[in-house]
Parts: sequence; structure tokens; C-alpha cells
Amino acid sequence: MRIFAKEHTALLPVWLCVNFALINNAGAAFNKPEIDETLAAIVNYERGMSREPLIAVEKLIRESQNQPEQRKYIELQLAELLDEATLESKSFICRQLWFIGTADSVPAIAKLLMDEETADIACYAIGQNPSEEAGKTLREALNNVSPKVQIRIINLLGDRNDNQSVEAIGKLVSGTEREVSEAAVAAIGKIGGARAIQLLIETRAKGDSELRFAATDAYLRCAEDLMFEGETKQATVIYKELADKNETPIIRSAAIKGLADIGGQDIVPLVIAALRDENRMVRTTARSCVRTMEGNGVTEQIAGELSKTSPDEQVLLIGALADRGDVTALPAITAAAKSTNPEVRKAVLQAVGKLGDASFVGYLVKAATEGLSSEEKSIAVKSLTLLRGSRIDDAIVQSMQNSLPSMRQQLIQVLGERNAVDAVPSLLAEAAHQDRKVSQAAFKTLGRLADEKHLPSLIKLLAKTEDSSSRREAERAVIAVSRKISEPSKQADAVSTELGGEKLVAFRCSLLRVLGGIANSKALRTLEEALKEANPIVQDTSIRTLAKWPNAAAAEVLLEIYCSTQNQIHRQLALRGFVRLLSLPVQGRTAEKTLELCRRAMQQAKSSAEQKLVLSGLSNVSDPEAMEMVEPFLQVEEVRGEAATAAIKIAGTIIDTHGERAKTAMNKLLAISNDEDLRKQAGEIVLHIEELKTKTRQ
Repeated sequence: MRIFAKEHTALLPVWLCVNFALINNAGAAFNKPEIDETLAAIVNYERGMSREPLIAVEKLIRESQNQPEQRKYIELQLAELLDEATLESKSFICRQLWFIGTADSVPAIAKLLMDEETADIACYAIGQNPSEEAGKTLREALNNVSPKVQIRIINLLGDRNDNQSVEAIGKLVSGTEREVSEAAVAAIGKIGGARAIQLLIETRAKGDSELRFAATDAYLRCAEDLMFEGETKQATVIYKELADKNETPIIRSAAIKGLADIGGQDIVPLVIAALRDENRMVRTTARSCVRTMEGNGVTEQIAGELSKTSPDEQVLLIGALADRGDVTALPAITAAAKSTNPEVRKAVLQAVGKLGDASFVGYLVKAATEGLSSEEKSIAVKSLTLLRGSRIDDAIVQSMQNSLPSMRQQLIQVLGERNAVDAVPSLLAEAAHQDRKVSQAAFKTLGRLADEKHLPSLIKLLAKTEDSSSRREAERAVIAVSRKISEPSKQADAVSTELGGEKLVAFRCSLLRVLGGIANSKALRTLEEALKEANPIVQDTSIRTLAKWPNAAAAEVLLEIYCSTQNQIHRQLALRGFVRLLSLPVQGRTAEKTLELCRRAMQQAKSSAEQKLVLSGLSNVSDPEAMEMVEPFLQVEEVRGEAATAAIKIAGTIIDTHGERAKTAMNKLLAISNDEDLRKQAGEIVLHIEELKTKTRQ
């Protein structure tokens, strides 16, 4: 009886309608003749024939997903077809039964197990079948098939973890077929359990070397599975047996790794013994276990072995203990620092960097100062940067303040590497140190660590710094800190304000260079004003700073200097700076404006050297007007090479928009120039333009 009339379902929520549709479909009748016809079409399928019938069956199976009765019918019909189908068709049917097969299709598949030609596809079809009938069928077939098929079935039973097959498989271990015996041993290891373990023990005791190795590998697999299942006591028994010296190194190593993963104080002696083993693989495995073993007192027990090992082993063991991250190893590790072996001493210093706290700062500073080699000193300094924990930066600052200049400088760099922002007040004091290298190191680190609130102090230090190299570092520090101000328009405020009240020429010049590093609009305006000052040193600094300006905003200022100054050095500086800035992008400046600037520069050019510079600037302007300016200079012998280079570069950028103009200029160049390289480039441009014209006509 239908609960709702069809016409009323429109009033229901969509999800409820879907559910009712599924319920109705689940019990709906299906067209058996049509299904039979679809399935029958695949019986005679051979490789190379159309796959349409196969695709139709796959679609039929997909559509039966929510129709259990229909799917069951399809399964039974496919199973029935196995008797008469071709080999290719049987293979296809088995692939479908892998997906939809149940206990009902097992009898038909079982027949295929008896034939070597179809055994593989049968195993595939039945392998994932969860029914008890599938397992029973495989077990019953085990002793009625050829050795080749036996191996396939044994592997499958192992993969299925079929506990009921252990006895049957166990009987095949002692058979005459070696491959069957080895497959049986491996399958028993996969299945596991008390009986499987007993069979493996027996095989290990009486089997030949090859079979014993296979049984040992399976035995190890059982231990791994037991550990995974939480049966650590049983797993430990197996691992201890396999860690015996009579086993091969690879088995012993795996067993030691398993014991270490289980952990516990009673395991530590075994791992320690492995650390002293004569076999390198075993020793290497034991050292890797040191890194991961868990349990109270484990670190102390292992660290106690340090003094009993060779220097080479000490180096590796110290590294492993350091990787454990357990500070209880430090006493034993630092005791090894007395070693006469330099590699051991270096390993100790590296370990202290990983494990130490603030109390080890003095230890590392002493090593960095008094180390027996430059490499040891370098490692000690590196370890200072790695120390983790509270009060470490304070301890480094204290050591820095009590150190000689050479060590003082290194500790300042360490604070920078550690990003020790709380050390900035101390570093400001170091920046005023009388030793030049200490002062430079402090300013360099302050550039990284100081922020806006420290800017006034940095500027005052800059004013007091007399050494030229230290002053440069101080200027860089002020620039770096100024750039950290979040609002770009305010980055030059503090420096500009200081400049306004400063009379000392050297300090004013430093502030001007700093403004050049900040390079915002206010900095540019301040430098323009500085150009008007009477002091020639201030003027020179302003011009040199503008000539190095990092963005295109100063181009027009430099052009004005070039056009107006009587100082030939300043004139050349301004022109070079102007030309360099022409190649940089600037927001709001059009090509027309750039060309106007270039015209002014060219009008002021008083020598071929200056003309060459302007031509190099013009080469960066992608506009036919730039070509108009360059073209006349192709006739001037002194600058012909630069003019030709500029013309070629401009032509390459306007070739798609002003091809004829570019072609005309290149033809003129070809008629004038004797430079083979320039002629080749010009010729290639002309050829490209002709090709474009041909394509356009087509």
C-alpha cells in the first residue's frame, strides 16, 4: 500500500521525497529478460572486440546499487555464465564479482580454482569476498590444485588472515616444493596467533637455512603484529629471541628496533649491548634507537656508556643523546669534553647547544674564547644561537659585557641571530664602544632588532660616531629602523626634524645619506632644500645621495642639477643618475613626459660622452618619438654605435605597433653601419616585420 499518493509528494520536503523514491525502487520489480539479454551479450567476448557490451554490464551494476534484489539477480546470472563464457569474458565477470560477489557466487568461482588458466582470476574474484563460504572454498581447494595455484591460494589465505587455515597451510611447510613451503611460512606469519607462532618456532628449529630465514622473517612479522595489538609481553619474548647473536645482522637489527619501540628499563641493557656489538649494522640501529626509546632512567643508563666506547662511537652516541632532548644526559656529555679527540669535543659543543640552558652560556663562551681550534670556537658560537629557554639572552648580554672586543663582537652577532629584542638597550651601549668592530657589529644588529621607539637613541649615537666605517653602519641602522615605521609618509620625519636643527656638517651629511636610504617623498623634498645650502660638502653629499636614489622619483631633480650646475663632477653625477632612473618604472609618468625630459637632457649635452649617456636612456623608451630623437645621431660618427644600439632596442619594442617606422630606421642603420653584429640585429628586425606583413595579408 502506498503511504502517499503520487500527486501529494510534491508537497513533501525534497529529502523525504528522495527517501520514498529509494524505498519504492528498492522493492520495485525489474526487467529480468532485459538483464538476461545484456549479460548474455558478453559471453563470447574476446580481446579486440567492441567493449560496448562490457560497458553496458558495468552500467547495469552501478544502477543496481540501491536495488538489492536486482543486484543479487545479476550476481547469480553472472556466476552461471562462467560455465560457458570465453576466457576474456570470465576475466571480466570475475572483476565484477570482486565488486558485488557474495556467498551465492562462490560455488561457480570455485570451479575456476581447479584450472591453472583461470585460478588467478578466480582468486581475484573471491579474495575480498567476506563470506565464510569464500574462506572454506579456498581451504578445500588447497590440497586439490597444482603447486602454482597452491601458492596463489596460500598467499590469499594469508592476506585474509584466515585463522582456520593455519593447520592446513602448516602441513605444506614441510612439503617438497620449496616455493610452496616459503609461501606457507609467509602466510602463517601474516595470520599470526599462538598456533602460527608454534609452527614458526618448529620450522626455525628444523628447517634448512633458506626456509629458516623465511620462517624467521615471518616470526618477526608476528612480533610486530603482537606489538601493534598491545601484546607487548609476547612480542618482547620473540624480539629477545631474534636479537640473539646467532641471528643475521638484519634480523637482529629489526628485533632491537622492536625492543626499543616497546621500551622500558629492562630493555635498555639489550640496546646498550647492541651499541657495543661487533656488527656495524647492529650498532647503527642501536644508536638510532637511543633517539626514540622511552622510559624513566633510560637516558642516564645510555649516557653511562659514553666513557666505555671508542671516540668514533662517542661522537655518534653524543649526537643520538642530544636528539633525545633529555637534559639528564648533559653531565655525561660534558664530561666527554676532556677528550683528546677533536671530533668528540665538537660533538659535545653541538649537543650542549641542543640541550643546554642559561647556565651553559658561560661554558660555551669559554669554549668560543679558548677552544683548541677555530672550528671548535665556531661551533661553540653557533651553539649559543641554538640554546633555548628563559634568561639565555640575559646571560649572553652579561657575558658580552665582560668579554674582550673580539668575543664581544661575536656575542653581539649571536644576539642578532637569536632575535634578542630585549637586548636592544645593551646593544645601544655597545654601539658607543671605543672598539671599531664592536661598534660596527652593534649597529648592524640594531638595524635588525631595534624599532621605532629606539630611533631617537640611534640618531644620537650616529651624531657621536666619528669612525667613518662605524658611521656607515650607524646610517644603515637608522635607515633600517626608519623603514620599520608602518606609515611610509612618516618614515623620514625623525631624521628630517633632526636635520633642521643640526649645524655640524659631518652629522648633516650622515642624515642626508640616511634620507637617501629612506627615499620617500619627504626625504626627497628635504634633499632638494639641502641643494640650496652654501656649504659645498653638504651640496656634494646631497647630489651624490640623489644620484643613488633607489626609485625614479628623483629623475627630474637630477635633470635640473645637470642643466644648472657649473660643477663638472656634479654634472656628470646628475646625468648618470638621471639616465639610470629613466629605466625604472614610475607611477603617473607617461612616455611623452619621459621624452620631454630626454630632449632637455640632450639639448644640454656638451660632449659625445654626455650624448651617449642620454642615448642609453632613450633606449628604454618604447615610443616611435624616441626613434625620432635617436635617428639623427646615426649620422654622427662619435656616437653612432650608441645610437644604433638604442635604435635597435626601441625598434624591438615598437615592432608590433609601428612596424613601418621601425623598418625605416633599421634600413637607415643598415645603410650606414659597418658593425656586423648591429647589422645582423637590424636585419632580423626588418625580416620579422616583413613576415608580419605577409601573415596579415594572408
